[in-house]
Amino acid sequence: MNGTWIHIENAAINVGVAALTYLVLMAAAHPVKKRLRVPLGFSFNIFAVLSATLVAWGFHQAHAAPYTDPPWMLSVRNVLISVWAVFLALQANNVLVRFVWQFALEEKRQVKVPKLLRDLAKTLLVLAAVLWAMKFVYGQQLGTLITASGVVAIVLGFALQNLLGDVVAGIALNMEKPFDIGDWIWVGETDGEVIEVNWRATRLRTRDGNYLIIPNGNITKQNITNFHYPNRVHALKCSVGVEYGAAPNDVKNVLRQAVQRTPGVLPQEPRIRLKQFGDSAINYEIKFWGDNRAASDDVLSDVMTNIWYALRRARMSIPFPIRDVFMHQPAEADSVDQRRRADAERALRGKELFKPLDDNQIAALAGRGRLVRFGQGEIVISKGEAGDSLFLIVSGHAAVKLAKEGGGEVVAGTLKEGDTFGEMSLLTGAPRNATVVAESDLRLLEIGKDALGPVLQENPSVAEALSRLMADRQLATDGLFKQQQHTAEAAATRKDYATTLLRNIRKFFSI
Repeated sequence: MNGTWIHIENAAINVGVAALTYLVLMAAAHPVKKRLRVPLGFSFNIFAVLSATLVAWGFHQAHAAPYTDPPWMLSVRNVLISVWAVFLALQANNVLVRFVWQFALEEKRQVKVPKLLRDLAKTLLVLAAVLWAMKFVYGQQLGTLITASGVVAIVLGFALQNLLGDVVAGIALNMEKPFDIGDWIWVGETDGEVIEVNWRATRLRTRDGNYLIIPNGNITKQNITNFHYPNRVHALKCSVGVEYGAAPNDVKNVLRQAVQRTPGVLPQEPRIRLKQFGDSAINYEIKFWGDNRAASDDVLSDVMTNIWYALRRARMSIPFPIRDVFMHQPAEADSVDQRRRADAERALRGKELFKPLDDNQIAALAGRGRLVRFGQGEIVISKGEAGDSLFLIVSGHAAVKLAKEGGGEVVAGTLKEGDTFGEMSLLTGAPRNATVVAESDLRLLEIGKDALGPVLQENPSVAEALSRLMADRQLATDGLFKQQQHTAEAAATRKDYATTLLRNIRKFFSI
């Protein structure tokens, strides 16, 4: 009976020792985790349980009556010690992560440690724990063990040489750092955003949203282009052939303006180079800059679209790549232009601005005007730029944008078929007072100073009528009619506006 109570008492003491050890370890871990920010996870709980078990076992061995443990208990103890050594290595790795990788390198020196290097250090610590257990727990000679492991390693090396090659290449990539997570790179025939670099392979996300896994060994054997190093700015190129009849410098100016007005193109001035005198055209290379590689295909498409419209407006053609001489019959195109000019003439007659003009003068304006086209998204005019022409919308619609406080633009209105804009620039040469952007493909009749000038030269009284009409429109825009309607002050303001405008018109047209 006394022996039973002694066993129960010893068991209770052992459980108490284990519980106390566990509580002490968990209490010590709390400030280490909270204040020192060591990433102790669930593995520390297992480590604490194993430590408490081994301490209780040792306490029992020290205070119990001398006896020999059965072989199965010795085997269990050896397994517990070996597992404890592995979890001790994991806790050492947590300390290494906090004080070396995070604090010493990332926080102090701003050096980002590759995940592959962290994994390698963790693996080495665990391997050291296993070797310690084999030496001091199981009594194995490390020399013999290493020799046997070497033979196994040679066999595995031949079997897994491709995999091991990818792992070694992964280590080299992480040490050399030719690219980082989030970079957009070109490898071989593929480009994409780097999503992950692990032991064996690098994962890219392509333009189509697909995930491409490339073995690290393949990457190290190919040229790598990093579009985000040293910064995200990179050049884009495209080519176009233009007719021989267009002067090269004129072509370069048209191409340069078309590129600069394309969304997604950086403000650095594009470089236009004459590359070759081809069989049917002069070939030009356009080089410009962007900072969003993922959208580069879309930007290139927009640039080439704007180039087509810009060349069309400048009456410069992109020849067909043929050598045969052929006769082109323009009758149908001419008839289309004639119909559009007739439509524009009717629209001009309905505009209040041109009421001072008679039918012949309206017809002359429409005849001298130039039909131009703009693609969706193109900027027709920009606020502040010089101009001496008016635009009548033949088809399509556009948005009027004004700068807002704090940066950016706000849509102030929409222009539709039959509307005009740019009147003040046409009459006085004043800079554009707003930005107009094509919301769809636009066909416009552009009436410039050269078209209106002969009309004013022949009949100077038209300038007076135009000045009075523009003065009324300016007063309405300023809201003065609502505040001063039917007052002498409003009449005086109107007269001042009209006088000033008439003076500017006469000066601009030299009449």
